[in-house]
Amino acid sequence: MSWSVLCAFEWTLGAPASERETVTSHTSAQHPPLLAVTGLSKSFGRNAVLQDVSFSLGRGEVLALVGENGAGKSTLMNILSGNLPYDSGEIRLAGEGYHPASPAEAAAKGVAIAHQETAIMPDLTVAENTFFRREPRNALGLIRQKRLHADFADLSASLGFSLDGKRLGRRLSAAERQLVEIARAIAAKPDLLILDEPTASLSAEAAQSVLKLMNELKREGTSVIFISHRMGEIMTAADRVVVLKDGALTLEAARGAFAEDDLIQAMVGRKLENIFPERPALADLPVRFSVTGGTNADLPEIDFSVRRGEVLGIAGLEGQGQKPLADALCGIAPFRSGAVELDGKAATLKSPAAAIGAGIASIPDDRKHEGLALSLPIRLNMSLFAISERSRAGVLPLGYERQFVEGARERFSIRSTDMEQPVGELSGGNQQKVVFARWLAHTPKLLVLYEPTKGVDVQSKSEIYHLVDALSKKGVSVILISSDLMELIGLSDRILALYEGRITGEIARPDFSEEKIMRYAAGLPSHGQGSAENGEAALV
Repeated sequence: MSWSVLCAFEWTLGAPASERETVTSHTSAQHPPLLAVTGLSKSFGRNAVLQDVSFSLGRGEVLALVGENGAGKSTLMNILSGNLPYDSGEIRLAGEGYHPASPAEAAAKGVAIAHQETAIMPDLTVAENTFFRREPRNALGLIRQKRLHADFADLSASLGFSLDGKRLGRRLSAAERQLVEIARAIAAKPDLLILDEPTASLSAEAAQSVLKLMNELKREGTSVIFISHRMGEIMTAADRVVVLKDGALTLEAARGAFAEDDLIQAMVGRKLENIFPERPALADLPVRFSVTGGTNADLPEIDFSVRRGEVLGIAGLEGQGQKPLADALCGIAPFRSGAVELDGKAATLKSPAAAIGAGIASIPDDRKHEGLALSLPIRLNMSLFAISERSRAGVLPLGYERQFVEGARERFSIRSTDMEQPVGELSGGNQQKVVFARWLAHTPKLLVLYEPTKGVDVQSKSEIYHLVDALSKKGVSVILISSDLMELIGLSDRILALYEGRITGEIARPDFSEEKIMRYAAGLPSHGQGSAENGEAALV
């Protein structure tokens, strides 16, 4: 997955449907499309979220649905999966009118969806979550547990997922929850499978497994619609692409008939240049933060440091210690031993409050559950940290709060109806900006970013990258933990690789390459280097 250099390619946006380049693969008079959407529109009050959208999907075809956060993609998917009604237009499924009144009705007609925001039940096992309401039962109506787990083992093996069917949902990582969500949708044996950001929580390795699975489903005749912000996935996995902007279709094209530049321009309405900021060679500045011999239950021993104003990238395959490291740095699961220093003084990160008090801010990977109070308005989500800093008897002066919130809204380009809108109604990119705005009410000494652009569109990604760059140039030290190699390469000054909770390699910016990062992340030495002994970093 790579970003191409953006070139000067002119594309006529918003052209009439007759002028757009369209493809009808797998579709002909003899073989009508599985899905045909014509003139579909949907509004919430005065806000038109879908406007006269038309497209079709052939049998055994993979269609990528692309657009910025808030472009209407999720609304369209919720309509197709029976979660929302539509206002006008027509949907035909297998040649018949399609008006699902509920997800159950959509499922009965052969449509299944795997949501990005998973609905895994914490007290059920992985197998029970996967076959929920489709469990094998005996004559008394009791679940046949042995058969259930055998069915799950067969399904998991066929999908290439390494999941323990007896594990409780509450013990799953975000990536594992996503795989269970996908398995549950596929277990329904749908004719149309909808995947909403299926790889957003996954490592590069796991993401490739999902893309391979999509190709296998296609060969079996299953039609797939998938939403993704990852350009590489779209370019390689999709037979066709449909781009939405502000609820309207701006581009429909077949594989080979579009470039990444075309997609980006169709999404944002203009060429997007300089996705990543320029990172000049870092001056020899003093160490801001260091960990020596840090250990806990999931980290055997870790040593690293980050300088003032440096962006330190942390790479690794899924489950190699990234989450435990992030939690340790933020005081959620503290180091049990070792020395931690901040600005040359011992720092005790025994709790999140202690970490915040020391000047450490963090952006978690799971903003829905760990970063935001979804039912509260944007204003309160933004000002939570400011309340603890500026409040009097727990009350924040109204003038200060208004000034701070409006200033943050402008600074972070947060798109919303107003600041009283519940944050749960915002797009993923705007939600992430709210998290940034809250923690950056006051400039921290160290900013820990864990998958900061997961599920975020390309425009918002670029805005976040430039924000992080600006903070680092003000002296903020940044630890960037990410599964996106291009993100690490584009933003970091140095990159460390984690494998089984240990640092296995360190790479300076002039030597960055995807191959080198992946070798270290897999526990292998770089070409021409010996093995790293005793888990210590083999420097490049």
